[in-house]
Amino acid sequence: MSEWTSRVRDHRVWQLMNDLGPTIDRAAQLDDSDSAAVEALERLRSVLAFSGKRLGGSDPLTILPAPLDAIAGAVESQRSEVEAFISDRNLAHLTNANQSADTVLSNLAQVPGVSTPEELIGLIQAVAFHRAALEQQERLGSTARKQATAEVKELAAALDALKTQTQSAIAELKVQLDAEKQKISTQAADQQKAFTDAQQARSNTYNDTLLKIQENLTKTLSDQQGQFSTAQENRGREFTAAQTDSQKRLGDVITDYTKRLADQDAEFTKQRDSFVATAEKQLTDLNGVYERSAQRVLEQVNAHRKDVEKLVGVIGNLGVTSGYQTTANAARISMWVWQGVAVVAMLGLVSFAYFAFLPAMKGGFTWEGFAMRAFLTVTVGVLAAYAANQADRFFQMEKYNRKLALELAAIDPYIALLPEEQKNKFKIEIGQRSFGQEEAPSLKAEKSPATTLDVVAGSKTLQQIVQVFSDIVQKLPKAG
Repeated sequence: MSEWTSRVRDHRVWQLMNDLGPTIDRAAQLDDSDSAAVEALERLRSVLAFSGKRLGGSDPLTILPAPLDAIAGAVESQRSEVEAFISDRNLAHLTNANQSADTVLSNLAQVPGVSTPEELIGLIQAVAFHRAALEQQERLGSTARKQATAEVKELAAALDALKTQTQSAIAELKVQLDAEKQKISTQAADQQKAFTDAQQARSNTYNDTLLKIQENLTKTLSDQQGQFSTAQENRGREFTAAQTDSQKRLGDVITDYTKRLADQDAEFTKQRDSFVATAEKQLTDLNGVYERSAQRVLEQVNAHRKDVEKLVGVIGNLGVTSGYQTTANAARISMWVWQGVAVVAMLGLVSFAYFAFLPAMKGGFTWEGFAMRAFLTVTVGVLAAYAANQADRFFQMEKYNRKLALELAAIDPYIALLPEEQKNKFKIEIGQRSFGQEEAPSLKAEKSPATTLDVVAGSKTLQQIVQVFSDIVQKLPKAG
């Protein structure tokens, strides 16, 4: 069986339809069902038969699962409502079941198929069966009405006879009740008289008995009072003797314990004085030991404090001078670098003059060659002048920071022998002159030569050379 066939053949709707048929049969077999209930059950049976024939006569490959699910839910609802009707005989359940049957019919319209002769025969049989059931219910109803009418007439006659008998019985009971009331009144009067006589006799007997009991009680109390007085006197004498003996023994015990307590107090006083003297001596010795130890510790702390102050001063000097020394060292390295660049540029300038101008002078003079060589020479000269200027600037910077670091490092040895007040005053003056001051005049930034005009404008020698070349240039055309 393929997947498309099994989803229809194995659907739960078939089992639910099989279960619904027996449930309808059980509801139809109830004895006290009226015609409306029978009609509702027969319609459910007809819809069930039609549904089974329509689903059984359709090709499983052309049926969708969705209508089958809806039909299955409606059939399950019908079975639940019919079972509820069997339990409480409420016609509302059959109405709900027929509404679910309407849902089944609306979903059967979505099942593709052609009406078969079996469906038509089934429908006709259902109509015929329904008609036969209605006729049978009509016949049974007519017979039941006739029988009920006869039984009602018989019941009315019986009720009339019972009413007559009841009225006669009530009259007889009323006569008997009056006679019984008379008897009860007579017996109540006799009983009241007998009760009064008996009550009077019981009262006399009770009074006599109470008088005798009071006389016996008075005699008994007199006897008990005499015995109690005698026993109380004996107990008083015995208690007095026992109290005297107890006080005597208590006095002896108190005297004995007072003596023992005095002896023990003297012994404790002696031990306390000895312990206090020993403790005071030990405390004095301990105070002396701790005082000497504290003095030694204090001296060591003061010595360490002085060492720490010296170390803090050294660390402070190193912290102050290390920055200047670092700056001086960096300036020295930069000075060396720029001096090297200046020397290399100068050597290049000399080499270029030797290898470029000398052969040109020997071979003849041309303005183009002279201009090109002069331009290259001046360019290398600008580099040499810039490098020399930077080297001089870093030299001044190193000199200034090195001197300042040496002066700051020599402050403490210089003021070591001065009083503390003069030391602080001197340090404040040095700080005011060293920190927060303007840069030295020799270290102020000047414009470095970066072009040929800057080199010529800043060097008198080059200005003279340019003047000589200008004179030569003016004389050459005249000579030519």
